Amino acid sequence: MSKRAAPKRKAATAAEHEIKRAKGETDLFNLKWYEHGEPLSKGFVPLVYLYGDTLPGCSKIAAFDMDSTLINVKSGAKFAKNHADWEWWHQKVPKKLAELHKEGYRLIIFTNQAGIEKQHTKLDDIKRKCEKLIEETSAPMYVFIATGENHFRKPATSMYDFFIENCNQNVDVDKKNSFYCGDAAGRVNNWLPGKKKDFSCADRKFAHNIGLSFKTPEECFLDEAPTNKFEWGSINPSEYVTKLSSGKTTNATQTYHKTTQELVILQGPPASGKSTFSRRYFKPYNYEIINRDTLITPAKCLKAATDALKNGKSVVVDNTNPGASTRSEYIALAKSYEVPCRCFVLNTPIELCHHLNYVRVHQTAGDVRRVPDVGYNMYKKNYEAPKTSEGLEEIIHVDFVPNFDSETHEKIFHYYTES
Repeated sequence: MSKRAAPKRKAATAAEHEIKRAKGETDLFNLKWYEHGEPLSKGFVPLVYLYGDTLPGCSKIAAFDMDSTLINVKSGAKFAKNHADWEWWHQKVPKKLAELHKEGYRLIIFTNQAGIEKQHTKLDDIKRKCEKLIEETSAPMYVFIATGENHFRKPATSMYDFFIENCNQNVDVDKKNSFYCGDAAGRVNNWLPGKKKDFSCADRKFAHNIGLSFKTPEECFLDEAPTNKFEWGSINPSEYVTKLSSGKTTNATQTYHKTTQELVILQGPPASGKSTFSRRYFKPYNYEIINRDTLITPAKCLKAATDALKNGKSVVVDNTNPGASTRSEYIALAKSYEVPCRCFVLNTPIELCHHLNYVRVHQTAGDVRRVPDVGYNMYKKNYEAPKTSEGLEEIIHVDFVPNFDSETHEKIFHYYTES
């Protein structure tokens, strides 16, 4: 009789567990799944996190990347086949995590999972995987998942900032006694004999940006010595801008607008600062700003410029405008209304443009999406230096000099970004 009853009790328990999971709840340490932010694409919110509001805040945190840091794909495939397709990175990992918990650390996972947005990874599988590794560790662990190419993606600090502001019960983190561990450490080829280079430096950058000491899995779980054989893989924004702006005066002291009607064409790679430039130096003087990001099509941009000139307003064409053919329509339009046409070329170096591409995603909390690499490739392919022979009255080159709207924007600018 008791043997017949046992399966019934297990089935009921499993069913109750599934009901809890449907509500975002787990059977682990009163942790619950939450979602944060407006959907950015394909219906997924930018941040999904596992948190328990009954747990106390902690001054010490031990934070980790997940894939290739705490766990590996068991099958050896590039992406896990399902929630069970994983194994510990090393057998020492769960023991070490349990020890850290006993020592008073709050265990946290900060993980990028762009596969959710790209739909080759299922969110439910990742949730189940996290729950299982917490169960095997026998210690509570918060989890923060950046679901795609958004402002929560490491090395941006948004996941950590969200934890500090909402999930640590107003307890300040003791950064000197806390750390972050990840495998994306920028280690070069043969950093140890036979070891391949890391795919990126995102984890080391993330630790630097949030102000925590950094450890690789080898250092954290195997007590190996740290290596200095690594490369950041992108510019150091603080050093770069100091060098770039040396001896130059801020653009804020310049006057670029005219008091008579005109049409201005901007030229520069994506994220070179064109929109900021037009907003600061032309919009206050009643120039109409024409931007394809908002108007979508070239035809709508041209129509909006035509309407503005017809109404007696000056116009700024705030697009990349790489080649003569893209500029010619606006030059012809200016000529038809008998107004001069000037071109401003933003001399922002391409490596800085790539940095700014990520910076503005973070600064706008995801309202501005990252321009993919194809956007830069198309700009380079179609680039032609502007000439007065095209019908331009004047060509003005503008160097990039840092000038920030707020202390927060300046702080974000100085963070390392992805390469």
